[in-house]
Amino acid sequence: MLANIGEVQSRRVVAWVFLLAVGAGVLPAGTGDAGGVPFSASRNVPDYKASMTVRDPYPFHHKPNEYSRSVFHHDGWTRVEEIQGNEANIAYGSALDNVVLWTRRFGDEDFTRVDIDKTKPREARETGDAESRAGEACKWSEITRKGSQDGPIWLSCLSGDGIEIGEKVLFSSKELMTETRLVRLERKPVADSEVRPPKRLFDPGFWLKPFRDYPDRPADRVDFEARMTGMHSDLRILRHYPWQSEERRGKDGSVRFTVWNDLENQGINLIYSKREYSLQAFRSPLDPAQPFNQLYAERGQADVKRRDNHLGESCAWFNMTPDSADAGRMECLTPDGVPLKVDAWAWGGDGEIYTAAELKRRPVDLKEMLPPRELIEPSAWGFTVED
Repeated sequence: MLANIGEVQSRRVVAWVFLLAVGAGVLPAGTGDAGGVPFSASRNVPDYKASMTVRDPYPFHHKPNEYSRSVFHHDGWTRVEEIQGNEANIAYGSALDNVVLWTRRFGDEDFTRVDIDKTKPREARETGDAESRAGEACKWSEITRKGSQDGPIWLSCLSGDGIEIGEKVLFSSKELMTETRLVRLERKPVADSEVRPPKRLFDPGFWLKPFRDYPDRPADRVDFEARMTGMHSDLRILRHYPWQSEERRGKDGSVRFTVWNDLENQGINLIYSKREYSLQAFRSPLDPAQPFNQLYAERGQADVKRRDNHLGESCAWFNMTPDSADAGRMECLTPDGVPLKVDAWAWGGDGEIYTAAELKRRPVDLKEMLPPRELIEPSAWGFTVED
């Protein structure tokens, strides 16, 4: 029986949240498993260019349910482009090095977002099925992540020399989610430049460049630097309205960094730990008709009618995520909006209570609010970039 639309949408939302953790939009086919790049079981795959079509029986947001995909592969690195109307989804990465960069642009506009992930290694199990596509014979394998059995079923059809010429994504009920089919394959040299992402995708200055002159700072948005301590990590907060940054460094060596613009859909989110290494960046004006900030969609400020004191100052507790069901954040704020205490938690754990150890009300420059350079530069992810 065909999966109902509610089930389709529900399962896609789960896959989307799992991969990106932040934001909303439409995944390129294959992104949830392979990060948008074809599966590869060997480093000896030849250079090639492939034209393919993707069929999506249940497209989001009135997207076409069939669209084109172009694949360029050179020396273990791949670029994939999918065109859906005026929107181009582009992925760069290496299947064997378990890294992928996904980005998006509309028409002649510059890039509006980027997602980079270090992913878990993938394993292939042959199904015993074989077929021919566009004159190329291939054998089907089921692709899985090490240590992960949940989620959709991913199938890859590999040619004798290791080129992925077909892909299927199935719901757990075995009903089709998406299918990719080969149209044309050319085994020919591909230049380095064709599989390298643009340098500016790793440049914080590109993502954080102001769109406009911003209004005068409200009275409760004073510039400040706060250094806070918790049981498992330390937190540094900087603000220069409408910008704010937070850097959390765990005692286990993990780093969580976020910088965002309160008035735009703009900012960077970076996670570095033993379990996860990912980066998301966004750059687009906030749409007045749909004011959805992809970094802090749930943020608000509800007075919980509780007062406190710290460092010789009084503060009032506010629920900063009043509409969130799976994460929460409480802050004890001074009259000029400086947090003296922060209580943050998420569904499934990973909570922390912070108290300010050092607080400075001082002018803050946007250059101070950049992510750690050693975690964002291309070589940290294994990429070589194109100017």
